[in-house]
Amino acid sequence: MNTACSAERRAFLKVLTTTTVALVIGGCGGAATPDPASSAPGANPPPGSPPGANLAPAWQTVPNVTFAQGVPSSVSIDAYVRDANGDGLVIAMNSATLPAGVSYDAVSKRFVYDGIGDVGSTSGVVLTADDGRS
Repeated sequence: MNTACSAERRAFLKVLTTTTVALVIGGCGGAATPDPASSAPGANPPPGSPPGANLAPAWQTVPNVTFAQGVPSSVSIDAYVRDANGDGLVIAMNSATLPAGVSYDAVSKRFVYDGIGDVGSTSGVVLTADDGRS
């Protein structure tokens, strides 16, 4: 077997055997992905809501978040929630314990993996969005 083929095979096997860390982000009040046209600020308010009424932030379904062990990276959560009134949102996480090496950065609204943590997974992570209005 030539050197190029051996290197290619090693690279393939490394990718094949990469272990992943999975975070199961459940609930979040998500439903099916909304139509982007209907998620614009003020567009299509729910029936019966008075004009100018504050509407609650709406979640899209958040997929499982997966990181490759040994590869530092992050995943933004910001794209999965919108406020129909266009208000800025604070996204908070409950007190669920995340796997070693994974943290939630509320300021940048992303899960961050340092690339050092061991294999692990968790469930029961709940995110809430607050637009600062009642």
